[in-house]
Formats: sequence, C-alpha cells, structure tokens
Amino acid sequence: MVSVDDRGIPLSFDAVPQRIVSLVPSLTETLVDLGAESQIVGLTKFCIHPDHLRRERTRIGGTKGVNLGAIMDLRPDLVIANLEENDAQDVMALEIAGIPCWVCDVRSVERAFQLLSDLGALVGCAEAGQRMTTEARTQWAEARTQFEPVPKKVAYAVWRSPWMWAGSDAYIQDVLRWWGWTPWPEDTRYPEYDMAALKAAQVAGVMLPSEPFPFKVEHQSECAGLPSRLVDGEMFSWYGSRMLRVPAYMLAGNFGGGE
Repeated sequence: MVSVDDRGIPLSFDAVPQRIVSLVPSLTETLVDLGAESQIVGLTKFCIHPDHLRRERTRIGGTKGVNLGAIMDLRPDLVIANLEENDAQDVMALEIAGIPCWVCDVRSVERAFQLLSDLGALVGCAEAGQRMTTEARTQWAEARTQFEPVPKKVAYAVWRSPWMWAGSDAYIQDVLRWWGWTPWPEDTRYPEYDMAALKAAQVAGVMLPSEPFPFKVEHQSECAGLPSRLVDGEMFSWYGSRMLRVPAYMLAGNFGGGE
C-alpha cells in the first residue's frame, strides 16, 4: 500500500499500520470514529476526544515539542502529524530514525472532506473513510441551504494579547466562507490587529472561540463595542470526524455568550 501525504511524500507499507502515534487531536478522534482505536498506541495531551483514550494510551507531550524518546520507545509503524500543528524538526527527527510520518496540511473544507477518505484508507478503514466523506459532504451541503449568517463580515480571534486573527489561507477562514460569512482580514495567515483596525475595516462581528485561546464572557468587553460571540472552536478549526457535528451546531445557532 502506498499513501502520499500533503507534502507530496509517498509512504509505502507492506501491511496496515498497527502501532500508530497521533500528534493531531482532531485526527486522534477521527481514528477512533473510523474504527482504528486499537491501533493507537500514543497521543498528545491535547487529544481530549474521546476522553478515555488519553488515560489508556501513552501521552507523548504536546503537539509541539513532543517527547521524541517516548515516541520511539513505542516503536510505531506510523506517526500522523500536521504541517501547522507540529514542529517540522520533530517530524524530521522521527523520519531520520526510520519512523514513517504521514503529514497533512488542511487549509480548505474540500481538503478536509477528502482527508476522511485518505486517512481511512491509510489505516485499513477505507470503507468507513469513504462513508464519512460522503456523509460530511451531504450534511454540510444540506445545512448550508438553511443557514444565513448574521452579521456577514466577521473577524475570528485565535489569540489575545496580542490580538491575533484567522487570516487568509487558514482552514478556519475557509470554513467561515463555506457557511456564508465574509471573513476578515485577508492578508497573512494569522496577523496581529487591534480593535481599531477591525473598526476601520468595518468588521460587523467578532468571534471568540474556546481554543486555542480559551475566550470567556469577560473578554467580550475588550472588543471595543463591536458585537461579539463566544463560539466552540472545535466546530470551526477541527477537521476530521468532528465535521459531522458542525451542521447541527450551525443550525442550532449555538453561539454562546450572545452579542
């Protein structure tokens, strides 16, 4: 079996990988939902879904600065990583040690749909992966016909002090566009802008997600009078099987915190 990752690097396997270390929280959950839970031997401390897994498997640190020794001790036949979430030097060190690393780079909703099939095929769950891709495409398309975002022009925060935003070429922005929002800014991937810049750009609303910075109700007062909403960050930034929960979340109008 040969699988080409998003770096364009082909990985060849004589058999389905049976000892997998996942460095991507959303894909750890996806592996379980695909039916490959028994193949997972290691994960990060941020792999919180499903909750029981991090108590039953070896935790190898965070998504950045992972414990390379702990990973190597697990003797994995596959490490799943992400170009943005994980350090390239860590991935390189694992590959030099002879451990195959499958690295994804998800920047669009379309790539996220296809990733479900690709990951399923990689871990011996091709049928489940294809089914999940079809379900995600169908559910998102059907829900989009019923969804009208208000306000339209929004800025999605990813950090505070300094304020940082989901910019161009980020998966989050493509999710926003897919559901009908007009995301701002459109320059770099995660630029820094203060609230005065948002007002000058005529941004109509601010989204404050639960991750990576854990925004709370008290942070809404820092938005300089701009309407703001607390949102579930996983619904906007987690590609993988969590995408199947997004349509219901959007249609429920479940944006906690109010304006």
